[in-house]
Amino acid sequence: MRASLAWYEDVFAVHGIPTRSDGALWWALAEPPPWHSAAKTLQHDVTADRVLHAVEPFEHCSVADSYGSLDLAPAGFERLFEARWLHREAPPPADTLPEGWGVVTEPGELARWNERHDYAGVLLPAFLEHPRFAVLARHGPDGPVGGAVLHEAGATVELSNAWAAGGRDEDVAAMVACAAVLHPGRALVGYAHGDELGRWLAAGFRTTGTHVVWVR
Repeated sequence: MRASLAWYEDVFAVHGIPTRSDGALWWALAEPPPWHSAAKTLQHDVTADRVLHAVEPFEHCSVADSYGSLDLAPAGFERLFEARWLHREAPPPADTLPEGWGVVTEPGELARWNERHDYAGVLLPAFLEHPRFAVLARHGPDGPVGGAVLHEAGATVELSNAWAAGGRDEDVAAMVACAAVLHPGRALVGYAHGDELGRWLAAGFRTTGTHVVWVR
């Protein structure tokens, strides 16, 4: 959860969106980027009323319930998904990225990555220069056919936005192998839900908690 908060803080800072936190709840003071919540719980006992007050300015928004402890249905929210927080011990360090994989370095390639991941408007060109972000891409003959993002968050590295084109399953094991090269000796965290959860567990992750996203 702390790594997810670090992601939110860095992403919103790059977008120039002001935020606030009181240690129990984090929330945005302006419209979030696509696919991002307007509030995120930081403690399990945050009340629904506290969350609803924070997101009151937004007619439509989502809430990241980091402990799966809220019931926002009476306020008109629906569960978008329920996921599991994940942790993996550091993989053995490696020297070479898996075959076909690389780090996105050019704005044009990033634009194609965003388009194929349906992530337009989130990863701006400025992220290519950000010291804590590495956008991974599996290269195909006409651009990226899969990818993920590594984000440094203190003692851990968050692996997120895993995707694959053409109906293929995302290659979580290859993404872990990329992390072993780019962040040797660092434990990995993330979250997954649905069919993808099994692929993360097969790649050495273990579940550590529940994560629910509410939307209205």
